[in-house]
Amino acid sequence: MTNRFTRTYDRTVVRLASSRREAALGLFRSIAFGLLVLAIPVTLMATNVRFAASEVRVYDYSVREYNAAAAARIPESELIRANRELVSYFTADDPGPLHIVVTNTNREDEALFNARETAHLGDIRDLFQGLFTVQLLALALALSLAVALFVTSPLRLLARALLYGSLLTVALAGATAALTYLGFDSAWRQFHFLAFTNDLWQLDPARDHLIQMFTRDFWFDITLLLGAFTLLEALLISGAAGLHLYLAQPGEEGEEQQPEVAERRPVEPRPRIPPPRPRHLTH
Repeated sequence: MTNRFTRTYDRTVVRLASSRREAALGLFRSIAFGLLVLAIPVTLMATNVRFAASEVRVYDYSVREYNAAAAARIPESELIRANRELVSYFTADDPGPLHIVVTNTNREDEALFNARETAHLGDIRDLFQGLFTVQLLALALALSLAVALFVTSPLRLLARALLYGSLLTVALAGATAALTYLGFDSAWRQFHFLAFTNDLWQLDPARDHLIQMFTRDFWFDITLLLGAFTLLEALLISGAAGLHLYLAQPGEEGEEQQPEVAERRPVEPRPRIPPPRPRHLTH
């Protein structure tokens, strides 16, 4: 009787411990799923912005496409050279004070940016450095959550998280594109009010070289380009995740059921022991 009670108690304790582990694992999966969905758009957008901010060809495109040399009265080759120094200033860990000297069309050396522009470029660098940090954290979080879901959950759960996260990215990129087309100037001004605590960004196109090199039309183009790249990446992720969910659904369901069936073994009947026979009946 005591042994039977002990076995029953032990089985109850094991079931309770197992149910608690399953509940904790389910909570972890739910949290990881939601965080991964949110991390995907942040990772894609921040990564694309970081690439654009660190790619000198983006800066050169603005100088060449919008004829910055004529507006600034500085040879294009000098502005192209200055772009290299700008990229180094934005991306280096400790670049020091920004001071770019160029030779103008009168063959005179001059500082490319005045004190107001230089101060604003310092604010831009701080903004970029903060964005770079966010990009690294978002990327590390997204990869860690993806690995955690891959290890602890069926692959379908990870695929659904990637699908929902990429669809959220598509929605955000679409909203950005619509906002850019419908009211870019208003949205651009509002962005500056939110991103900076001063009015140093309000520059004069007739005098300040910074706005001559990077015009309003350039920022319109780069915003659309970043949105298009983000949209394309999100569509690729959602397509791959959706295809996996479509193709792997029957097989995975069968695989999930097999272990349960294998664990249920038929109970073998106990061997029947014949009753003892008295000795006096055997003679």
